[in-house]
Amino acid sequence: MQAGVGAMAGGVLGFLAEKLGAENIKTIIVEPNQADCIYRSGLNAQGDMVNVGGDLDTIMVGLACGEPNPLGWEVLRNCSTHFVSCEDKLGALGMRVLGNPMADDPRVVSGESGAIGVGLLAGLYYSEDQQALMDKLELDSDSVVLVFSTEGDTDPSHYRDVVWQGKYASA
Repeated sequence: MQAGVGAMAGGVLGFLAEKLGAENIKTIIVEPNQADCIYRSGLNAQGDMVNVGGDLDTIMVGLACGEPNPLGWEVLRNCSTHFVSCEDKLGALGMRVLGNPMADDPRVVSGESGAIGVGLLAGLYYSEDQQALMDKLELDSDSVVLVFSTEGDTDPSHYRDVVWQGKYASA
């Protein structure tokens, strides 16, 4: 799940943990590396929240917050399996993958903040270190993955630049 302040991710994860048991699910919390307060908080050995200041310039503007929500952070700290900080190019890759599906999969028009989960998965698939990364994130061919797209095409011109023109290319 993508995180800005972590409130949405914490709410969803709290619900899933209560219904399924936190030990029965694996959760990857992902955010842009320019505003990765949840990721940095996850690395903090004491479990304290870490704020990120400065320029939060990312194409994933819906996630460019820099300060964790205290209630959301408590759930994320206690129930998340992994925290990932991603470059903008993975959000753009997610937009392209969702907008150009395979076979009979439905097309999803998603903005960068909503597409980062799919972008992370596609980035893993195309990585030279695919198996090592999949092992680290506890993903395999039997994994069932749930992703959330939390925004649509909020800027039609920018959407076309990313999806049609290849802005923020992966290579």
